[in-house]
Amino acid sequence: MNECRALSAEEWAEFEPVFDKAGYHNPDEVARFVDTRLDKIYDVFLLDEKLVLKKEDRDKEKYDRFFAGCDFMVPPILDRFQMKDACWVTMPYINGTDARSCSCEDAARVGTELAKIQSHYLNCGGNPETGSDVCKRHFERHTQRFWNKVRAYFPAYENVFLFVQERFFSAPRSLVHDDLLPINVLLDGENVWLIDWTYAEILPYFLDLARFAFVTDQKDERYISDEAARAFLDAYYAEMSQNPVFGMDKKEFQRDVAVSAFCQYVMFVFYKDAETAVDSADYQALKKILEYLECEMDSGTARI
Repeated sequence: MNECRALSAEEWAEFEPVFDKAGYHNPDEVARFVDTRLDKIYDVFLLDEKLVLKKEDRDKEKYDRFFAGCDFMVPPILDRFQMKDACWVTMPYINGTDARSCSCEDAARVGTELAKIQSHYLNCGGNPETGSDVCKRHFERHTQRFWNKVRAYFPAYENVFLFVQERFFSAPRSLVHDDLLPINVLLDGENVWLIDWTYAEILPYFLDLARFAFVTDQKDERYISDEAARAFLDAYYAEMSQNPVFGMDKKEFQRDVAVSAFCQYVMFVFYKDAETAVDSADYQALKKILEYLECEMDSGTARI
């Protein structure tokens, strides 16, 4: 899980100009965020248990574009400054835990909050003013480029691959986090906070669904349980369906969840070695998704 630890003397020396610029001159005032589950160290720091200082990767640009003046559960950017070739930002510290292994109740709150944000930005797919070029680039970079290898494993499902492509461009678009892993959701006991919107863009609404509900970590362990995933999706649909622009029944929504899962798992299978891919859990998951979508298409539910 994400934790804070004291800085070593070497780390303090490396980042001291950054801390000094932020107004912190004592090593005892600064701690560094680490992920003890995945053995990761981040360029993210806790300042005097009040502020988070992190290296910016378009954070302020995205916040100003999508969240300034809005009442969403997204931490505000308080300050931004340049240090040599890197920008840094500060934001309020949220004293909580991430959403890995979250309860069904918390997962439902995440679904509701995501739907509130996406409902605010929801628009009909196919409008060139709402990011068709962005969608095309995203699809080519993150889904289509994996197909040639994966199609070889599933030659009987060519029609499903083509349907996913069609649905990607016909589905309603909205603001998508595009990295909504449970590690990017903080729970403080009362609220859920959706953080790190670096990759946010107007894209097919469904892309965040599988990212939160189904993805496994680097140790091939599910972030959240099946029950929590269902609670997340049910709460998301309940909130989103209040927007008349959404206009989908539950069955159509479940189909789009499967399309979202396809877009995730096609990448996971691609990265497996050819000798082991067909024995992997990701391969089996993708096969079930393909079978489900083919049944949907045969039943006439999967309308384009």
